Formats: sequence, structure tokens, C-alpha cells
Amino acid sequence: MNLLKVTPKTKIRHRNEINNTFSALPLSARRILFMAMAQIDSRQELSKGEVFRITAKEYAFIADIDTSVAYKQLKEGAEELQVSVIRIPKNKLITSVQDNESETVSKKRKIPSDAVRVMNLTSFCDYVESEGYVEIGFSNVIEPYITMLKDSYTTQVLLSSVRLTDQNANILYQYIRKQISNGKNKSFDVYILDLKDELELYKIEDGEKVYLYQNYKDFNKAFLNKNIEKINQFTEIKKLSVTIIERVARKATKLRFSYQVDKESEGQDYRIPKGFRGA
Repeated sequence: MNLLKVTPKTKIRHRNEINNTFSALPLSARRILFMAMAQIDSRQELSKGEVFRITAKEYAFIADIDTSVAYKQLKEGAEELQVSVIRIPKNKLITSVQDNESETVSKKRKIPSDAVRVMNLTSFCDYVESEGYVEIGFSNVIEPYITMLKDSYTTQVLLSSVRLTDQNANILYQYIRKQISNGKNKSFDVYILDLKDELELYKIEDGEKVYLYQNYKDFNKAFLNKNIEKINQFTEIKKLSVTIIERVARKATKLRFSYQVDKESEGQDYRIPKGFRGA
């Protein structure tokens, strides 16, 4: 795939279980990863030994940055991506990944509720500075999360996801895209605590979950409003707004997100076979 030919319809897809891992990646690593994923037909298996190349010219075009900056970010991103991992609770691993664990080991003991599987995203990342490109290969364990997708996946618009540089804005954008992928094309309702769980807006203290932004006014000002503004400015999601739809003892407990999706980004991009859901 020639990445210089991407359009607002060009999309990437991945299973919901790895959403937060992707959002938490450093910007350069996330950009390289998503540009590689844009070259995948997410309905099909990867060919054995398949390698994905991203040039500095392509990187600069898609990220909308200067080529000299692209060279620097390619090098940084390749190094960051090679040491990046995904963390998934073992009780939420998909079957094909569970099957890689020896049956003897799995039968020896019950899996603790807090057990987490840590897996590498890539098997290698090659950076060729003299020619200005990166080549990556995906690890075997990540493939089931980005290929052969049938359900429980999130679709993002490539140009939006790489040009949204702020991590918190990207996390919120990805969450909204998850809702759109689930058929909620104009709005959705969510409890504030569920939203904070999804966005991982909490910390663990003495084994207890403590949510950030305890006061909704602070949450709205410090997180929601400024990230909504960035999403409206840099992505295909327009007229995004949030309103309180439920209170308990005068405290906001439930929100409604409303939005419009730019028609230019709708529909299937040319890599995806007919019949695969465009959202």
C-alpha cells in the first residue's frame, strides 16, 4: 500500500481489549504502529514473515509535519515501539492467545483474578537512517488483535488518530470511535464512573481504586472540555458535546455525548473487501 494515497476514509481496526495500550503509546511509536496497521486487511491473516515499511515522506504526509521532524520521529518511534508491550488480564485473553499456553501449565493452578499477560507488539523494528524508512514485523501474539476481526473491535480514521497529538484527547477519541463501531453513530450515554474506568482515569492506593477528578466541574474543565475541543478541531468527529443527563443527590452521575461524523470519512476504504462493516 502506498501511504501517500491514504484518504479520510482510510481506517485502522483492532480489538477493544488493546485500546488503552494503543492510546498510552508514545506519539511517535503510535504513529508508526497505526501507519503499519493501515496496510493490513484486518479481515485476513498476515502472511508469514510479512514486513511493513513506513518512509519519512509518508510519515510526514500522514502526520502533517515537516520531513526533517519525520526522520527524527521515525528513529525515536522505532526504538519506542520495539520495547512497547500490551497488557491484558489473563481472564480476558482471546482463545487463540490462550491456546499458545501449554495445557499442562494452564491445568496446574487456577489463574488469579489479577493475573496479567504482558506481550510484545513487534517482533522487530528496523530503522534505516540513510534511506529514511522504518520496517516492522508484528509479533505472533499481537496478530489476533489486529487481524481476522469479526466483532468487538474499534475502527479509527488513520489521519485523525495520528494527527491528534495529545494523549488524553486520543484516549477520548478512541473511546468515542469504539461507540461508533458499535453502531452509536450520533450519541451515547455513559455513567461517569464507567467512563473513567474505560479511560483509566484512576489510580490504585492501598489496593483501592481512587478516581481522578472527584468533582464533575473539575473533570469537565480539566479533561472533557479541552479534549472535546481538540477532537472537534482535528478529527472527523464534529459538533461533539457532552451534557449531564442524570444526577444523584445533585451530583452528576451520567453523561450524554452527542456528535456528527464527517461524511467524507464514512464508508469503506479501498483495502477492505465488500461487506466488511465500514464503521
